[in-house]
Amino acid sequence: MELFSELYSCYYQVVARILRAAEQEPLPRREIARMIDQQAFAESGLYLLPRLCGGEWGLLDETPDGYASKTTHLPRLPVTDLQAAWIRAVLADPRARLFFTDSQLTELDEHLCGVEPLFSRDDFCEFDVCLDGDDYVDEGYRERFGRILRAIRERTPLKFHYQSPKAEEPIVGDYLPCKLEYSQKDDKFRLYAARLAYGCVKGIQIINLGRIVKLESSRQTFPGEVDLDGWLRRSRCAQPVVLRIFRERNALERCMLHFADYEKRTEYEEETDSYRCTIYYDLHDETELLIRVLSFGPVVQVLGPEPFLRQVRDRVRRQYALLYGETI
Repeated sequence: MELFSELYSCYYQVVARILRAAEQEPLPRREIARMIDQQAFAESGLYLLPRLCGGEWGLLDETPDGYASKTTHLPRLPVTDLQAAWIRAVLADPRARLFFTDSQLTELDEHLCGVEPLFSRDDFCEFDVCLDGDDYVDEGYRERFGRILRAIRERTPLKFHYQSPKAEEPIVGDYLPCKLEYSQKDDKFRLYAARLAYGCVKGIQIINLGRIVKLESSRQTFPGEVDLDGWLRRSRCAQPVVLRIFRERNALERCMLHFADYEKRTEYEEETDSYRCTIYYDLHDETELLIRVLSFGPVVQVLGPEPFLRQVRDRVRRQYALLYGETI
């Protein structure tokens, strides 16, 4: 997998974009930093910037106007056998196939005919995952998923009929779909949608896609912008989780990848020779975040807050009791 990462990882993609831009004109250091910040992870500048601008990789020449690419023409790389095998493996996952139309899937399957997948789902052992996940191969689910995906891209309101666990009859309302999110713990997709009435946003709701039973075109219109980021900031936890990441077993890179979907801030602490990572999260994601943190074992230490620490201790005690039949 290291070979595949070197061919296909985010770092290689952003460096290629920087080289293409630096072929046209020299780039100031701050512009390179901006491109890394926008197109990679928030902490990627700690790794990429000194190597690009310091000459370690020998890709850029420093000039009076900035940094110029040493390359004069970046070739268009063909898809390697390794990449094709990875794509074949990804397309075997019914969740990935939700993002393609039937015609696109047919075309991809024809191009990849005869390619052995790089891995299968049987190669992975999943734990702490709910068993009542969404039915991703159901034709109705696939059709509704695709329609919601188009509505997000085109900013088109829809009329939802969804089944609430607290109501016998489906609830009907007009919504502007804003963002899809996958819960690894629940094995479900959920949708952030703005509830519309009389052309105004009346609130933002989180709706499980599996509970949507019918979609219709909506007569509502909303030409404005939905401040979803502002709503998420207001709804997130009062106290972020603070982790200490030790420099063992490639823990920093693994954590940055694993927690890429969370807002976070990471700093190097020289006195402890470790990294301090502050993660901001929504309260409804707390259990999932707890499971993710525990999966790192001793290479990550939870520093706070105290309520989150108590949950960590409780989980460890319960697991110890299950394994050894005694409490600690």
